[in-house]
Amino acid sequence: MQKKVLAIIPARSGSKGIKDKNIINLNGKPLIAYSIEAALSTGLFEHVIVSTNSERTVAATDNPPT
Repeated sequence: MQKKVLAIIPARSGSKGIKDKNIINLNGKPLIAYSIEAALSTGLFEHVIVSTNSERTVAATDNPPT
């Protein structure tokens, strides 16, 4: 029986170094999209969840460009 594995990506807002760094556009997509894509591409996780306190990050992760 294969174990079910869950990936949780923390993406809180309020960075003191770079404001809104999770949603900054980098080569046409928000920075958080790279973490999501990396987790999905491994094939190890049944679900990938982004944990955030920011509605703007939620909006950026709902349908990130590929």
